[in-house]
Amino acid sequence: MRKLSENAVRAKHILEREGSPLSAECERMLLRELERTLSAFFDLTGELRLQLVKEGRGYAVSVHANAAKVRPFGVVK
Repeated sequence: MRKLSENAVRAKHILEREGSPLSAECERMLLRELERTLSAFFDLTGELRLQLVKEGRGYAVSVHANAAKVRPFGVVK
């Protein structure tokens, strides 16, 4: 049963990749950059997830990240 669910997950990723405007390498690079940027403000837990959805002439970009807490930084005056 485990093999079946692993194959289903892999098939889902392949189908998602088919409709993606980004190559796998470009998506990995983008996620690394987003993680670096978000890590400056949050203590991240887990991996970031990126979703691109075609909307009209462009794309809606969603980034999902979990954070344990907001990093302390100076007060802006």
